[in-house]
Amino acid sequence: MTHRPYLVLISMALLAGAAIALPATGAAAFAGDNVVAADPGFVPNTGRINRGFDEKVPTSSRSRPIPTSAQLRAALQMPDDNQPALGGSDANATTGTAAAAQRVPIGATGQTMPATLSQRNDTLDRAPIMALPVPLSDQDRQRIYRAVMADKTAAANDAAQLAPASELDANQALNETHPLPESVRNIPGVQRLGYVRTKNKIFLVEPDTRIVVDEITS
Repeated sequence: MTHRPYLVLISMALLAGAAIALPATGAAAFAGDNVVAADPGFVPNTGRINRGFDEKVPTSSRSRPIPTSAQLRAALQMPDDNQPALGGSDANATTGTAAAAQRVPIGATGQTMPATLSQRNDTLDRAPIMALPVPLSDQDRQRIYRAVMADKTAAANDAAQLAPASELDANQALNETHPLPESVRNIPGVQRLGYVRTKNKIFLVEPDTRIVVDEITS
């Protein structure tokens, strides 16, 4: 019993020390929402920092437009140089500018050239893989178009909204997809493909996945 006053005094001293050590900002946090924060850049009740200006979105984070089918075909037909660049004044960059040639990485080829220096790679990099067109020449595309239109198959319903990388719905896949005419099945790359057509377009389809792999117009 004789030790209890000392325990009380020690407890009071500890409580007083804790009150002194408590930061003013910490105490203010319990005082309610009307307290003005000591840091003027802090936005109360949000946890955000108000920097006083609108932050600029980095250029690298902005979405870039997906190329059209015509742009992709043009890119695929561009020369793809497989010779390693020598760097410095090497002119393997496909942008065609002297400034780009001065910045070509040593050893870069047509496949590994940075998109900033290669119009071809820049176009292909912006395309979804499934939207890359079938590597067909303009002559082969016209052969397929004429053969399909002469086949007199019925135009599909709602097919006008299809595009490369689109997936057919169940009705289109089961009832409106047709094998390519025999006269064009010898064209490399199309032997396994089917097609869905509208009045003036043909969509080449991978039957196993129901994915549109190319679009052919007149």
